Amino acid sequence: MLQKKLIDAALHQYALHGYHGATMRKIAAEVEIKPASIYFFYRNKEELFIAAFKQLLDNHFRKMESILEENKDKPVEQILTAMFEGIASHHKGDIQGTNAYISLVTSPIPEITKYLYSHMLRYNEWLVDALGSILTASYPAMLPREIDRVIKQFVLIGNGIFWGIKLYNDEDFEEQVVLASKIIHALFDEINKEYSEKKDSVESKER
Repeated sequence: MLQKKLIDAALHQYALHGYHGATMRKIAAEVEIKPASIYFFYRNKEELFIAAFKQLLDNHFRKMESILEENKDKPVEQILTAMFEGIASHHKGDIQGTNAYISLVTSPIPEITKYLYSHMLRYNEWLVDALGSILTASYPAMLPREIDRVIKQFVLIGNGIFWGIKLYNDEDFEEQVVLASKIIHALFDEINKEYSEKKDSVESKER
């Protein structure tokens, strides 16, 4: 319980003051313990912030997993739209965590850069596996390079939604999420058109 409070306090202080301003003294004061007590759980400031960063990334990962599970029986474009909406609601619902994440990404801690790289590899591998399976089931004739392209487009648009949280006001941001959904639906309209034409061509040759 105390470790959870320490991580939450670290994220709060980081969101407010950045890496250098988020001192162990301020974190301890927020949790109402002595600064020395923090070292019972974490060897140093860097280790505490790495734990906080892991929590932010893992929470996002679990959110994406749950959205995919809840929508897995829907058409692919609806699944991706739900994931876009999930990215928006997850990060808009935790602005403090979002601010802390942005600060941590640009922090001077090499271990955080290393963990971010490791996390992105794990997240991308999961996306390729999960979305790749769904795309293959929905579009058996889709080539691996086409599946890869769709997933990369999803990641690109998802990144845009995340950074849009800090760039747009609420109304404009909601419009960005709607536009992201329209882009994905337009992409799959084109895919469905190509898939239908290929199917018609094969059936025509078989006749």
